[in-house]
Amino acid sequence: MSIKATITELTGVGAFFEVEQLQTERGAMDGYKHAPQTLTEIIQNARGHGDQGFIVSGDTRLTFAQFFDRADRLRAYLQESGLNAGDRFAIAMRNNAEWLVGFTAAFLAGATVVPINSWGQADELAFALQDCGASWLLCDDQRGTMLSGELDTKKRLIVYDRAVPGSLRGIDFNDATSNALPKEVATPAADDVCLILYTSGSTGTPKGVVHCQQALSQAVFNMMFTGMLTMTVEGGLRELRGGATQEKALLNVPLFHATGLLGSFVLPLVTAQGIVMISKWDAQEALRLIEAERVTLFSSVPALVKDLLTQPNLANFDISSLHRVSSGGAAMPSDLPGIIEGTIDKAYASGGYGLTETLAVGSQAAGAVFDAKPAAAGVQSPIMAIRCSGADGSVLPPGEAGEIEMRGVACTLGYWNKPEANAAVFTEDGWMKTGDVGYVADDGYVHITGRIKDIVIRGGENIYPGDTEQACYQIDGVQECVVFGVPDELMGEELAMVVRVAASSLSEDDVRAGLKARIAGYKVPKFIELTDQPLARGATEKFDKRAIQAAFVATQKRQ
Repeated sequence: MSIKATITELTGVGAFFEVEQLQTERGAMDGYKHAPQTLTEIIQNARGHGDQGFIVSGDTRLTFAQFFDRADRLRAYLQESGLNAGDRFAIAMRNNAEWLVGFTAAFLAGATVVPINSWGQADELAFALQDCGASWLLCDDQRGTMLSGELDTKKRLIVYDRAVPGSLRGIDFNDATSNALPKEVATPAADDVCLILYTSGSTGTPKGVVHCQQALSQAVFNMMFTGMLTMTVEGGLRELRGGATQEKALLNVPLFHATGLLGSFVLPLVTAQGIVMISKWDAQEALRLIEAERVTLFSSVPALVKDLLTQPNLANFDISSLHRVSSGGAAMPSDLPGIIEGTIDKAYASGGYGLTETLAVGSQAAGAVFDAKPAAAGVQSPIMAIRCSGADGSVLPPGEAGEIEMRGVACTLGYWNKPEANAAVFTEDGWMKTGDVGYVADDGYVHITGRIKDIVIRGGENIYPGDTEQACYQIDGVQECVVFGVPDELMGEELAMVVRVAASSLSEDDVRAGLKARIAGYKVPKFIELTDQPLARGATEKFDKRAIQAAFVATQKRQ
């Protein structure tokens, strides 16, 4: 059977992943018939995993039962201290076990949880707190110091790195988790707002992306569907190997974004996977943890997947338990599938496309479904409608590239207190503009070719930087690259590229010759800058193209 036909069978009438029209606040939309109505129900069901190991975070090790015990005790403290349903409960903290406990406690108390980018400076963090109208804040010692002027200390929970006698910054997290057990968890309505995720804010101030219980439940169920599709195509579930006795994921992506929160926390809750946490990215520490904890899954942005699997001393670590490698959140370099396949025996690779605004739902592929077309961004989700529009806003025929627009049950309800932003992003007929350029092929695979704002117009010719970047990654010795436009009096814009190469392995002429052999001449950058240093990344470990571009332009002006 074709993959498209398999999807039709898995989502047909009577199937576990049957898709039908669901009633939502935005009208009838396709959704999974048998998915729970709320994420609260999904989280509650995970209590059944009992004494199975769940979290490894530094010196902390928790079973599912221990995790829920801590979350329930913190919930009791919050409810007794005045946290009400609908109150905004903000979290500004590096990834750790307390982050997960705090999220669960507040969520089950009926609060609207607001994960905040913990990489931000004090004014950026304060902006998010003020913008969402947070009533409570959970943060670590560092963020507690930065935000000492925000909120009443009685509404600020601190996870201390060390004992600070007499500190007035807030309530010690450990003290707050020593309370008696709380009341029963109330079941919210499907359309109750329960989560606000802030966009990265590479331009302008970040926007709060609002999501409801139903959207979260459907998004988690969609992740489960991706796994079922892979198992059906491959003919069964792959066995553990390399001494692993439980599926374990290395959680290295930020929990303040949809992929980290749902894919690396909530999905393991559902499937009884273990979570091994690393507070900040360090490829050597990641390899040590994979070996020590017998990690089976590594999911991250392409840059970190490549960084992990190209470490010069990789052979010194036993990573034979690792068999699932997932990459998403940015376009996959064309050389990465080969690196994964050449490093991990019978690798189970995966990738996808989605937004904060869609809870990472859009297109996904794993295993054999990914291997069929590794250059694509996966197959279109059964619960996400996708169309493409031209520059004039007209809907283009299927298969023709244009701006991707999406509509589905997992899409955001809108931006928090931002009517102008909502008007700019949503069309009159309810479709959400993504700013991404691509198309859906006849076989259901989605192809992402660039960003609207990243298009370089050179002498009237539209150039998609992604085409040049993919060609560059095919050149031996290229580790990272970013392509962008720079102002030019004659052509309007010229193409520029910054390339990270292995030390002394390539010259500018080598890179230029390699590009000319692979792409049209007008796509070869006029300016090529080589470096042996890692390129700048943002909070989600995607390349910070704006910062790289600004640094390049500043250097050119000085020269």
